[in-house]
Amino acid sequence: MKELSVAIVKSDFHGHHSGSWSNEWLKICDQKNIRHELVDWRKNGAFQELRKHNIVIWHYSHYSNDEMTFAPGILAALKDSGCTVFPDYPDSRHFDDKIIQAYFLEGLGLPTPKNYVLHSFSAVEDWLNAVGTFPIVAKLKAGSGASNVVLLRNKRQLMRYAKRMFGRGFNSKPSALFKIKSNASSSRSLRDVLARAKRAPEFFFSRRLAAGRGRERGYVYLQEFIKDVNYDLKVVVIGDKLSFIGRGVRKGDFRASGGGDLFYDRDLMSPALVKAGFDAYDALGSDCSGFDMILDPVTSRPVILEVSYGFSHTALMEAGGYYDRKGEWHEGQLNAPEAVLSRLIEKASDK
Repeated sequence: MKELSVAIVKSDFHGHHSGSWSNEWLKICDQKNIRHELVDWRKNGAFQELRKHNIVIWHYSHYSNDEMTFAPGILAALKDSGCTVFPDYPDSRHFDDKIIQAYFLEGLGLPTPKNYVLHSFSAVEDWLNAVGTFPIVAKLKAGSGASNVVLLRNKRQLMRYAKRMFGRGFNSKPSALFKIKSNASSSRSLRDVLARAKRAPEFFFSRRLAAGRGRERGYVYLQEFIKDVNYDLKVVVIGDKLSFIGRGVRKGDFRASGGGDLFYDRDLMSPALVKAGFDAYDALGSDCSGFDMILDPVTSRPVILEVSYGFSHTALMEAGGYYDRKGEWHEGQLNAPEAVLSRLIEKASDK
């Protein structure tokens, strides 16, 4: 095998957002003396340059329409050229598409709320006649941070929502007003307020980048509302390691994602939940998966709401450790970009 080398793709978020993994990968490669190169995917000849490397890693943004359009195909072509890539198809096939996630999770027999994907107005009317249970959660298939998630409380609200979705649709660009309200409701101290104000430029950069995304329309995606849930867990699995981030539900709301109220109470991580995380990861065949999970307050069974290959790696490190497949806790941060790169190096070395 040729000398190991890593291509780190310069995503549209590189240098603009603390959540981008590319800077972390650059730091890790420098520290471990791994030969590497930062490659701008937009420049002429980028594909040929990327092909020269054993490993190609690209933490592309769901807010960039260009990256969402081109990154999966470019990475697939690089894989066919012999490169080891991340995210690979099992990692990204459902990325930023909650409908595809619902289909995959159901198809694999994984525990989820009841999901209803309605592709016509008549299908909405059929759902009303066959199910018609309220309140019900309505989600746009794209977007993060809960800004595209609403609770519909009756038939009138659903019909109004459906007419909009089968008409002009909704803009999936993150809402500045929602972000301000969300931060205000979940800030516990002046320190929280100042920390979030400092990151405001990152949000507005993401919002500008998302301006190129099309409107969401032509479907209605409904998810069972599970009441009396006051937090969810971002459960991250990479290989034989599992860690988590607890996220509190906003005051007077039902959503946890994007609120910024984070905690790391290991008493919430039951053995059943740890096992469910590893089982779902194995079923997907992924290198890295972050599951939004809750425990059903009635049955106490783990339930998967959503899944993504990308998340805040810095927030995850605050957990201070990880579980192994025996359910035993190990002290020491799980650095997701580093753990992913280690897996890819092992894979590339086996070729």
